[in-house]
Amino acid sequence: MDKLRKYAGWIGLAVIALIFIQAAVLKLMGVQTMVEVFNKLGYPAWFRIVIGVLEISGSIALLIRSSTRYGAILLALIMIGAMISSLVKGPAGDAIVPVIMLFLLVWIAVVRGPVNRHVAEQPPASKTR
Repeated sequence: MDKLRKYAGWIGLAVIALIFIQAAVLKLMGVQTMVEVFNKLGYPAWFRIVIGVLEISGSIALLIRSSTRYGAILLALIMIGAMISSLVKGPAGDAIVPVIMLFLLVWIAVVRGPVNRHVAEQPPASKTR
């Protein structure tokens, strides 16, 4: 059961990372829909590029065990910004996806910390009488 849980966790992380990478690539390529969204929200073109680069960085960090928590926090901050932007400047319904992703990323940040290598490397304590 532990192996199944471990593999399910990695698959979930990979899916979330791929979602963010896809969104980032669309932003960086300047796909018309992304350009229009950022223009409608009142952001300059360079901001779309910055968000795309940060999304790729956060996605890569998600997949590296020692930096998973930091990647989740970075992407969660981006989702907070997306949620606020949608609520303030766009249709409120556009905030649903950022809210869902925010909850997933917060859960990842809480549950998935770096491996404690010091504990793993220590030999078991010997029993003396």
